[in-house]
Amino acid sequence: MRMTRRAFVQAAAAPMLVAPQQAPPPLVELTIAHLVDRIRAAVGPWREKTIDGFKAGDPSVALSGVAVTVAARLENLRRAASAGCNLVITQEPVFYGANDEPANRASDAVYLAKKAYIDQAKLVVWRFSDHWSTRQPDPRVVAIADALGWKDGPGNDNIYRVPETSLSSLMALVSKRLGLRGGMRTVGPPDLRVRTVLVSPGTTDLASTVARLKGADVVLAGEPREWEVVPYVLDAREAGAAKALISVGRIVSEEPGMRECAAWIRTLAPGLRVEALPVSDPFWNAAS
Repeated sequence: MRMTRRAFVQAAAAPMLVAPQQAPPPLVELTIAHLVDRIRAAVGPWREKTIDGFKAGDPSVALSGVAVTVAARLENLRRAASAGCNLVITQEPVFYGANDEPANRASDAVYLAKKAYIDQAKLVVWRFSDHWSTRQPDPRVVAIADALGWKDGPGNDNIYRVPETSLSSLMALVSKRLGLRGGMRTVGPPDLRVRTVLVSPGTTDLASTVARLKGADVVLAGEPREWEVVPYVLDAREAGAAKALISVGRIVSEEPGMRECAAWIRTLAPGLRVEALPVSDPFWNAAS
């Protein structure tokens, strides 16, 4: 069938009648402050009094990448800079004190060297501790349980039901999965039968232990207060309760949670480079 002249002209002109595609809008440069605003909005109400916040650097600069870590050690600051990340998000203090004020360290050589490196590398350090650890369920607790292969929990009490095992076998599992080199200490007999574990990362205080220990065989603690929690567990045993305590150290107990924090931040800024920088167990012993 032959095409008429009129039909040919209409067919040839058709592509020119289609509206041209609009060019994509230019990418808006994301500053460090913009990302932190997203994080703050995502975690909910922001406390007036908090240890969280910027501890060093200029948050108005463009964001090149994020490094998330338990502790912003000098080694991890260097790794962040090498990876092209100019924002470091840390769980623990940067400058060795709860509020990161230099205090009597203002003229200390270690403090000055760390501060000088942050300035030289043009890094920004933001602490994210209070608001991360108070999310529910506690992401630090869930991350430890995931690392240990536990799914039955935690409920509001952070207690997990685990396949029945001995305390010594539980210690071996914790040591292997959490990468302990020398930081584990234990109260309780090796053959104690374990079915429930209270997961308590960070500082394990007496109030939370008293409130929840009755529902658990073992407390898996980060940094228990030795003058509170340890005597309480020992006295509970003397009183006839089959209880035990495993202490792995604060940094080890919080590291899985900061890996989870890095994964969560990726969901807030898809395509952004977000690195989880490990600190690992800082201790060792002759047997490790």
